[in-house]
Amino acid sequence: MFFSSLIFKISAFFLSLIMSLGSMSGFTAGKLEYKQASVNPMKGFMPFFSESGESDENLGYSMEWFYIPMSELVSENGDFTIKQAIEPYLENISSRGNQAVFRVYLDYPGKDEDSAGTYIRSLGVKFYEYEQYGGGVTPDYSDERLIDFLEKFIYKLAQEYDGDPRIAYITAGLIGHWGEWHISIDEANPTEQQKERIITAYENAFKITKILARYPGDPGTKNGKIGFHDDSFTYETIDDTKNWFFYTKLKKNKLTNVWKSQAIGGEFRPECQDPFIKGEEFDGMQDYDECVNKTHCSFLIMQNAFSMNNLSDLQKENVSEASAKLGYDFHVDKVNVKKIFGKTYIFVRVRNDGVAPIYADPGVFIGSDNGEYEAKGAKLDKIQPGEYGVFYIKTDEDVTGEIYVRAGSFFENGKCVRFSNVNADDRFVIGTLE
Repeated sequence: MFFSSLIFKISAFFLSLIMSLGSMSGFTAGKLEYKQASVNPMKGFMPFFSESGESDENLGYSMEWFYIPMSELVSENGDFTIKQAIEPYLENISSRGNQAVFRVYLDYPGKDEDSAGTYIRSLGVKFYEYEQYGGGVTPDYSDERLIDFLEKFIYKLAQEYDGDPRIAYITAGLIGHWGEWHISIDEANPTEQQKERIITAYENAFKITKILARYPGDPGTKNGKIGFHDDSFTYETIDDTKNWFFYTKLKKNKLTNVWKSQAIGGEFRPECQDPFIKGEEFDGMQDYDECVNKTHCSFLIMQNAFSMNNLSDLQKENVSEASAKLGYDFHVDKVNVKKIFGKTYIFVRVRNDGVAPIYADPGVFIGSDNGEYEAKGAKLDKIQPGEYGVFYIKTDEDVTGEIYVRAGSFFENGKCVRFSNVNADDRFVIGTLE
């Protein structure tokens, strides 16, 4: 471990030294001015899924959110129907180049449906009626038979979908109203040990796809192996006097740096969405920038940003800028071309000007009209905010004309990661070589 770390540091030093030297004759660097990319994968505001994919053109997006009841994921006789139920969502969403974020629930207040499903009832699990939040029915989460079943479900879900690039994130769900881990019936609450079993199952089953729990500090969430989802963003996010607020829980449980390896997301509090978009005051709404900067949030459900009508151009611009402030922000700030021992080297330095890393690696490619090569050196998902990464290629081939750099996408026809540079598109021209 020490040896590999030392080699990495020496390589990083060598690349930094190369970047400080002048380029070979015949190379003209392009303009590298910063301009924040408005839409990028795995970050930003997102709408609820709609089968048609229609939404107001207030701003672009790279992800779509959906809820799905357990009743659609297990048959009456206990056979899992996970793929049959989830695949249509993923196929539809990915056809637009987007990724999915979703949550499974057993209880959705105000919905006239059997969200838990016939099989769970057949296990003998007790159900409680409640009137809060529009009323509904919740299963008894303290029943060991239900916890056993949920553990099996988590492992089956991971077997089907862990690492599927069409999925950006999964929120833990399963427990409580809306799958948000709070229940208005005390008798239906799981024990601390049962909560930990659910979280531990997620942590053990999912090796690639990022899972987000609702409450920092819940049993099993303190080891840095799971991210978090604030379902009341900008309303119950930052306030040191309120011990149930999201960031307060992060601090209390020494999880304020968990974002460096695990994603933070959430939902912009629904009552705050319209006022924020219109630039109006709302009692209790907290400062958006402060919430983002403290939590290092990467994405937010923000349905009204896509469905509100008659927004002015200024309002649309402000919403787009607010969305872009979430997550990573990669800026190409320096390029260099050298001839070393008869080979052509092209170096590109990238800085992360965002509030979080990207939580998967799309790859970086450097090319010209003579061909394209996968870059070596840094990895985008290893560049923390405020840090740099140097990417490079070496080739025996002649390299002439426009030279470009691009980041990849996570699946075929998926949206590419775009650099925050003026004139950057799916690829960014960094200069010309005569």
